[in-house]
Amino acid sequence: MLRIAILFFWVLSLTAWGQGVCRAETEHQNSRVRQVSSYQKMESAVQERDRLKSKGIEAYFKEVEIPGKGTWYRVFAEEKRPQNRMSPPAKEKKRPQKAVKPAHSASSATAGGTVVPITDQRAGESARVAKGAGSGMKQAIFSSRLLPSENGRKPETPAGSKGGDAPASIPAGQSPVCSEYEAAKTEFDAHRYQQAAGMLNALLSSQKSDAALYESSLRLLADCLYFLGEKESGKYGSQTIESYRNILRHYPDPRSGNDVANFRLADILERTGGYEEAYEAYSNVLSKYPDSPYGQEALFRMGKILYQTKRYTHAIDKLKKYLSLSPDGSYAFQASFLLGYCLRQTNQRPEGDAWYRNALNKWSSFDGLTTDILHDLGLYRFSQGDYTGSANLFLLCFNLQPDGDLRKNALYNLGRSHYFGGRFSTALKVFSLLLESYPNTLEANEGILFMANIGVMDPKAEFNACMAGRDYFKNPIETYDWMRTKYPGGYREEWLLYQKGYALCKSGRFKESLELYCRLLDAFPHGRLHQESRAYLVLNATHLIEEARAGGDFLAVADLYYRVRNKVPLSAESMAMFFRIGDSLWKTGLKADAVALLDRLKQKNNQAMETSVSDLIMLESDRSQEEMTDEKWKALLAELARNGGDAADAARRNLADYFYGKGRYDRVIPLYEELIKAKGRADFLPISRNYAHALRHQGLCSSALSRYREILDACREDPQKCDQGFVADVCAGMGDCYYETGDYQNGLAMYSQAFPGIRHRESSMWALFRMGQSYHKLNDGAMAGKSFAQLKEQSGDAFWPKVADYWVADQEWSRSNRDYLEKN
Repeated sequence: MLRIAILFFWVLSLTAWGQGVCRAETEHQNSRVRQVSSYQKMESAVQERDRLKSKGIEAYFKEVEIPGKGTWYRVFAEEKRPQNRMSPPAKEKKRPQKAVKPAHSASSATAGGTVVPITDQRAGESARVAKGAGSGMKQAIFSSRLLPSENGRKPETPAGSKGGDAPASIPAGQSPVCSEYEAAKTEFDAHRYQQAAGMLNALLSSQKSDAALYESSLRLLADCLYFLGEKESGKYGSQTIESYRNILRHYPDPRSGNDVANFRLADILERTGGYEEAYEAYSNVLSKYPDSPYGQEALFRMGKILYQTKRYTHAIDKLKKYLSLSPDGSYAFQASFLLGYCLRQTNQRPEGDAWYRNALNKWSSFDGLTTDILHDLGLYRFSQGDYTGSANLFLLCFNLQPDGDLRKNALYNLGRSHYFGGRFSTALKVFSLLLESYPNTLEANEGILFMANIGVMDPKAEFNACMAGRDYFKNPIETYDWMRTKYPGGYREEWLLYQKGYALCKSGRFKESLELYCRLLDAFPHGRLHQESRAYLVLNATHLIEEARAGGDFLAVADLYYRVRNKVPLSAESMAMFFRIGDSLWKTGLKADAVALLDRLKQKNNQAMETSVSDLIMLESDRSQEEMTDEKWKALLAELARNGGDAADAARRNLADYFYGKGRYDRVIPLYEELIKAKGRADFLPISRNYAHALRHQGLCSSALSRYREILDACREDPQKCDQGFVADVCAGMGDCYYETGDYQNGLAMYSQAFPGIRHRESSMWALFRMGQSYHKLNDGAMAGKSFAQLKEQSGDAFWPKVADYWVADQEWSRSNRDYLEKN
């Protein structure tokens, strides 16, 4: 009996153990594991695992080594299958399942991630997805328009749309082991996307896969198409888009892996110009997957799409947000320049300039920037006076832009950059190309005017005869007249008259220039160039006054005064000119007008001037008076030292010119030394030249040469301040200094440079005479004879031929009688 009881208990124990084993096996079969994400950083994998555990999902991560991509950390989740779905899905056949080739779709994993099934839909659901994909379903996954409208409103999402804020559906079920899928995944990891796609197509067409494996295969296939499209640009675009749309349609948001599907769909839509739908997909990544590693890039891409669709105000918000979250991120370079551009397009130039400035300090390369940003960046650099930098950007924009207005504008601004940078020969070539490429456009006409300006400022600039527009360069004054017929009236005619007057002044035609500026001021009394025109009127008048006074023609000065007195107000710039006019009026006997002018000058200067200073301004110009004594000279200098301001300064200049004309260089030098202390004055260069001449006449050639060189350097830096006659006068002075110090070779070089620009006949004859003397001193009889012959031919009278013959005879006699002269 005892044996029977023991045997019965043993049987019961075996039965209970067997039931426990079966229950454990059943529970194991009621769960499954799927990879949900993959990361390159272990910290990210840990965060994802902990997030899943906080939702009650068993999760863990595993380290894997992927060839060519390094170490990755794959996160897996384990879930339970509901008890009412214990039977294998393959046996649940209420209707036959067709082998339908689905629209292509892909994996949710990031680069390098393995796709292990996580969702559990039955095989029947797989058939439903395949049927929906193949039956032409037109359910739009992006049915709402999310791009901000022009009025800033965001359209509402239609009620009942898929996704929303509903929790992700996480079906249960153990995915069967599928060697075909694993083989396709291996091919995918090795970047053999074509082979992987073929294997996945075969797997999806078979009857083997359950819903979870089917979903994973769809995602992986979409990824294959996506990366194939990246490798072979222009291919697989529509297939890839439809694949991701299918995934998001049948596995709606929020769902693990859909952040990648949304992002890659948006990426390919953006590349193919589908900005509205791309913007919505990027927005889905941000709003529904805040922890997605694609979030920051999606934010930048949204800003970029807004820029591309010219919604600059909204783009500014997105780009600023991106840069605040990721100031040194992968797209900070593009975002900074995009932000600067958008700000400048919305009339926020100071802030836009600041972003450009900071970006230029941080990055030196412009790779990846669009041509409109390159052009705008060039305009920014141009506005800052960086003409070399702007030229480089405009050239880059011109080369990258195939055609259109932007290419034309880039070429025009390239020419302007070279022009304002002083590279006139290069500017001429660019403007010539502009005339050939875009004739009869506004930019081409502007280029013609720039070419004419260069012809005025640098007539020796290199310009090939076969290039377009050479006549505009060679004949600038005629060009201005021709352009006036094309643009009569208004600001452009005023500008053309102004430019023509400048050209006449630059070429030494001061009288014509003065008459033109008088006409311009009468025609445009309130024009934009009124102040500039008055300044050039004063400059021309000053030149004419100096010439007339040098020749003793004070009546011509008085006549000029009556023509300009109502057009030029008393100012610091015109003060010296009016003092000279007052002196000339006094000398012509128009003393009442002279005194009236002096009173106006005194009132303008607002200083109580002593009687002696008034006398000084008039230079005691009565010719009948005796020469100024040393005592009075010293008293006048002391009076000048006590009285400052414009009036005293003009009086000092007037007195210096007076003694310069009388040849009293000993008295001129201290006056000019005081005047040239103020280098910013408008008449600095003429004063400096007279000072150098005075030093030369006093035998101080070393100091004079130093001063002459400084003047020529200033003329090279700003050619507009020095006309040809002025430069010729300086070079002739240097030639005299070199001759006096025995440096005949350098003297010849200076005389040769001066001769073409010398305006006064006597000065030209003197230069030719000095050139003949220098050649004779260098024992070059042939060139000496040629110079003297030219002197005799051009002199027009008997004076210079006699001087030349006398000097040559004297030199020959001195050479023949050298021994006698040395002995005695």
